[in-house]
Amino acid sequence: MTGLSSGAELRKHLDRWVAEGLIDTAQATRIESAGPPATGPRAPLVAEALGYAGGVLAIAAGLYIVRDFWPNLSTGAALAFAAAACVALGAGGAAVRTTSDPALRRLRSVVWLMSTVSLAVFAGTLADQVWGFGPASTALVTAAVSAAYGAALWRRTRAALQHLAVFANLAVLAGTAVARLDPGLGAWGPGLAIWALSVLWGLAVMRGYLPPGATGYFAAGIGVLAGAQLAMQVAAGYALALATVAGLLAAGVLLRQAWLVVLGALGVLLVTPQITTRYLPMSAATPVAIFVVGVVLLGSAVWLARRRAGSR
Repeated sequence: MTGLSSGAELRKHLDRWVAEGLIDTAQATRIESAGPPATGPRAPLVAEALGYAGGVLAIAAGLYIVRDFWPNLSTGAALAFAAAACVALGAGGAAVRTTSDPALRRLRSVVWLMSTVSLAVFAGTLADQVWGFGPASTALVTAAVSAAYGAALWRRTRAALQHLAVFANLAVLAGTAVARLDPGLGAWGPGLAIWALSVLWGLAVMRGYLPPGATGYFAAGIGVLAGAQLAMQVAAGYALALATVAGLLAAGVLLRQAWLVVLGALGVLLVTPQITTRYLPMSAATPVAIFVVGVVLLGSAVWLARRRAGSR
């Protein structure tokens, strides 16, 4: 009724303005087609704000418990607290009727992320204090359970937070699994596993299998940088790191993904000084080499951009 009333009032004013010669009929038609400014319902935004406030209070309460009471809590009490939080937050997110409102979708995504964190606490406590697993096995169990739960939530939401949660848990799972299989590899083995997972993740995002795309590219970019950084423990890791940085910059230009370009630039900042310090220690050639690499990468990005534009 409100919309009909607003339309009738607008039509009456337009007719009067046309009769008075203030506007012509064509202008009145354009104004009427534009209609009054839409003012969406505020209830979803209020619900989102209240949900965030409640979430912050819940997190504050959890931190308080961890700081002052968790060391003295029995294992059963800690497990009960984490399980209750996981179930309550999961049910709360499921109860949110998101329809097409972005505010409610964001609220559900945040609530379900907190539910995933609670499940990780539960699984980690169970593996460590009940089953008596070591740190590596505890990390494996925690990451596997959290990744499975997060994947189920992501299939329903396709939300960015659930996407990032699944990727982070799978990256921990991949790196920890390699470290568990062969502890003598050092950091480069888990780093290579994370790098490989991130490359496969980026390819799946490019094929449209892992929406949202921008979030997927961001996750894959962070993963390949982290993996390459860990792999630099060995000499071959430096070549991998250089290739990773160049690949991020090229992919960012070709795919028009600003996050990949930003991560590529960050990779230049992280990788180049380490390489020059290793192979050109205490030498004036170090800053020159850094400058040359920067110019080459910048020139490559410009060339790729011009080639992309010229191919249209």
